[in-house]
Amino acid sequence: MISYFIYTIISLGCSYVLYVLLLRKQKTFQFNRFFLIGSILLCLAAPFMEIELFKSVPSITEIPLEKFTEPDVDMTSKENGTFGEVTPMQVSSTHPLFYIYLVVAGFFLFRFLKNLFQMYRLTRQKSKRVGKLKLITITDSEMVSSFFNYMFMPKNHVLSEDDYLSIIAHETVHSKELHTVDIILLEVLHCIFWFNPFIWLYKKAILQNHEFLADEQSVLSGIAIENYSNTIINLGQKDYRVPLTSGFNFIQIKNRIIMLHQSKSSVFKRTLNIISVILLFTSIFVFSSYKELKEPLVVVIDAGHGGHDSGNLDEKNIVLNISHQLSLLSSDNIRIITTRTEDTFFTLQERVEFINTQNADLVVSLHANAHSNPLTNGVEAYYNDKDEFKDKSYAFGKILLENQMELFSTNRGLKTVPMYIFRHINSPGVLLELGFITNEEDHKVLMNVDRQKEIAASIFEGLEEIRNSN
Repeated sequence: MISYFIYTIISLGCSYVLYVLLLRKQKTFQFNRFFLIGSILLCLAAPFMEIELFKSVPSITEIPLEKFTEPDVDMTSKENGTFGEVTPMQVSSTHPLFYIYLVVAGFFLFRFLKNLFQMYRLTRQKSKRVGKLKLITITDSEMVSSFFNYMFMPKNHVLSEDDYLSIIAHETVHSKELHTVDIILLEVLHCIFWFNPFIWLYKKAILQNHEFLADEQSVLSGIAIENYSNTIINLGQKDYRVPLTSGFNFIQIKNRIIMLHQSKSSVFKRTLNIISVILLFTSIFVFSSYKELKEPLVVVIDAGHGGHDSGNLDEKNIVLNISHQLSLLSSDNIRIITTRTEDTFFTLQERVEFINTQNADLVVSLHANAHSNPLTNGVEAYYNDKDEFKDKSYAFGKILLENQMELFSTNRGLKTVPMYIFRHINSPGVLLELGFITNEEDHKVLMNVDRQKEIAASIFEGLEEIRNSN
């Protein structure tokens, strides 16, 4: 999430600089409008629209374990191993900054909804049709403004005929161009991304461009430019406007007068600037959406038991099915390698020798628990706290456990155990006990094919979280 915030700030900043340097002083108002709205949406969405430029490693969905001929030398299993003390699970706490974000975002959202309600109340007042606009007189603002096809004018405003015609033409453009849609969109984005300084600058630039566009179209409709300029000067002294509206009085008078009288650049120069903006913005978009090329997370999924070793009741088949579902999720980012694809028995030594040839980043051993007390339920995980990978194994096990809590009601914690496999593999390892097959509720989950798919999906989500955290 932090990287998303950084990407959006950098990409929006670069896009805004492009606008200031190449477009702000150009009379390409329609293009400027779509560039500003389009760039803000694309920059915010780009990190979710990942563009992968290279695929260096093909996906390996599953690699079967071939039978080794060497005899089994150590049949130590988790059942007769010596368990260490239970390592209590640390409840992940939410960072205080998140609560600050929510409070500020809640304030802006409340203000936005309050303004929307205010606009609804204003539009319910009696109106008079003026061309395509519905004119409503108001007393809580001294500015002329519009909201969609509603135009608000101060009740005690005394206007000359030239001023009146200029205002009507100006607000008609706002209505026709649907500038209110842009404003509402900006307010929503402002509520969510209030921490991004370029959201505020974009908001100001878009509103300013609205006024430039409306000024230009008003003059092109036949109003004398001198009369229109005088109207801007006469009515441009007010600071407050009705929220969520486009206002004739809004924006600096000097900027509007300068832009109104400024001649258009040559077609060649305008075209060159637009092409430059498109090319540079495309580069920014690719940067924002570019998927960081990380090495794939190689994970060996070891489905416990098999063959004549059935484990607890139907344990060997349950974990094999979950292992198979995980292999189907294998991708270029997370390569899933399974130790067995059939109901076949492999010794612990054979499993270790196979695992150590895969250069795995993580080994996940799948099991289903059992207990003499049928009320005992929940998931738990084991790792070896005596090797060089203990810190990674602990961190990975914690993540994998937490991702199972939507399927199982009890988290029995992360524990230590000197299993044979964990003592001999050359990578971090976690054993997942996926519920108690002797418990009625857990048994229903474990025996249901759809739930097995969900278990596999939740494990894979944990693996994605592990990869992203590295």
